[in-house]
Amino acid sequence: MDRAWTRARVGVFLVLLTSYAYFWHSRDWNTASRLMLAYSLVDRGTLSIDGLDGQTGDKAYFRGHFYSDKLPGYPFLATAPYVLERYARGVPPHPLGGRALAYWPADYGVTLATSGALTAAAAVVLMGIARDLGCSRRAAVLVALAYGLATPAYVYATLAYGHQASAFALIASFALLSRKSPRRDGLWVFLAGLLASYAAVIELQVGPVSAILGFYLLGQCIARFRKWEALVYFGLGAFLPALLLVVYNMLAFGGPLDMGYFHHATDQFAKVHSRANPLGLGKPDWSRALALIWGRHRGLLFYAPILALAAPGWVLLLAGRRRGTAIVSLAASAAVFLVNLSYPEWSGGWSTGPRLLVPLLPFAMIPVAAVLAEAGRWKQAAWSLAVLLTLAGAVLMLLFQGVGARLPQDVLDPLMEAVWPLWKGDPRPTWWIGERFTRNLGGLIGGRSVARLSPSWQWLQFAPLILFQMVSAAWLLWPMRAKAASESVSSEC
Repeated sequence: MDRAWTRARVGVFLVLLTSYAYFWHSRDWNTASRLMLAYSLVDRGTLSIDGLDGQTGDKAYFRGHFYSDKLPGYPFLATAPYVLERYARGVPPHPLGGRALAYWPADYGVTLATSGALTAAAAVVLMGIARDLGCSRRAAVLVALAYGLATPAYVYATLAYGHQASAFALIASFALLSRKSPRRDGLWVFLAGLLASYAAVIELQVGPVSAILGFYLLGQCIARFRKWEALVYFGLGAFLPALLLVVYNMLAFGGPLDMGYFHHATDQFAKVHSRANPLGLGKPDWSRALALIWGRHRGLLFYAPILALAAPGWVLLLAGRRRGTAIVSLAASAAVFLVNLSYPEWSGGWSTGPRLLVPLLPFAMIPVAAVLAEAGRWKQAAWSLAVLLTLAGAVLMLLFQGVGARLPQDVLDPLMEAVWPLWKGDPRPTWWIGERFTRNLGGLIGGRSVARLSPSWQWLQFAPLILFQMVSAAWLLWPMRAKAASESVSSEC
């Protein structure tokens, strides 16, 4: 066993999870809808959110009861950490009735144990994929840190949305299919099917990516990389989450194919989602493509600058012997992008960057790893560029995290019109809700000391996090560089 590699993976996971633990964002309708179902399941053993329906406008109404309008995949995951919150930490049951709450103690732990832990785990999975592509340990660490801290994955790791849970399930499924184990191959393929299917039970819109993974396995069987019975193992794994969804739909809405999207209690969403079109998708609006790729409103490359290396990475993968990897990562990214183009609420509402593109991020990081692995004589230049793009993305994501991470879709330049003025201490916009900065460990520990600072200096509450991330990144990257240099000198002698 390579101890240095194991230390690197554990180190990356802990650094990312600690970074996510620094933030405690307030609720919104989207997060509350999922959390209320988890709380109802544990507190009262019911699928309805009656009594908690005032916490969210993202809800369904069916036969006299309120339900979450979301698919149940994320709430089911959240029940395990919520049980620990309730019975290990002694958090009381969520109160029924009353006005909507911005914060509830269980929200923090449940979000960290789901979105946070799964984002950190996805980064570790990416490290393994990067190593398989030929990356050094140091390059693999950079890929993981870039994904976890320098893309919108950082933001959604701290929110109880389904994006990061589904992203983990999909990239982990791909990683399992990318490897073949003579002893446990059937088990890995079964788990790959389970994860691919469960991703769609978390977020229905990633279903096309789940299908792409199934076709990837079919291609492996045709190429004789795997035996045909692998399709049976994959199908059995995929069947279980699908069955879980069917059972939930029957218990909540009376039919196996019925779901919360068909019974929206909020007119705003009922106009978009329907029984005939659960996701509200229409024809792709290609006029939105540029806005989703570039620009300070919802541009992917602006909010995740490291992905500028994805295009050359796909070229390298296609030109080499990694065409299967290239096709899957490109097809998965294209599928998520196409769904976003086809959705009326394409901007993602109050969010950081292109929220609905978040599930494609780990797949778009695969070609970035290919650049760092196969840059040849340009390897040092590629490394330096990757570091600069990662730093730029990390700074930007911290700025957005600090002010609550969710900026209105009507603000066309969130960074300059809202985020930066809030950090500078300018007067808050009239539409702004909540405090200048989101709740965080520095502010909570600093308490009155932070509150007494002038608005232009209150950003200091994030200084411990910045210091921790800088020291941790240096520890993870540069010792490896020194060791690699030492090994190189020894081999030359």
